[in-house]
Amino acid sequence: LSCVLSVSADSLHEEFSIGGCSDSDGEVMYSLDGEELWYADFTNKKGVEPQPSFIDHMSYVEGTYEHAEAHQQICKQNLKSGTQAMKDIPLEFDPPSSPIVYSRDNVELGEN
Repeated sequence: LSCVLSVSADSLHEEFSIGGCSDSDGEVMYSLDGEELWYADFTNKKGVEPQPSFIDHMSYVEGTYEHAEAHQQICKQNLKSGTQAMKDIPLEFDPPSSPIVYSRDNVELGEN
């Protein structure tokens, strides 16, 4: 289950965030103008700011990692609920509404 949010208007910058999960893994990431600024490292239980040393460092507010962890709990619950709701829906195998005829040879429009 994943969620992608892109906020853009006729402006100078574009912020992009992504969040998603599976039964065993998850992702939360924020970027600005195509550059990754922050992501949640759920293995080491911390937020990572992979910005190069030659730029003015930009930090996210305290609590961003905890917010990402909370997002993962909600995502996994939604995934569980969605999976449960969809498991008993039968596949539809409706026959075509009219017979389908395929030609043996390639046919070009307007040629005999």
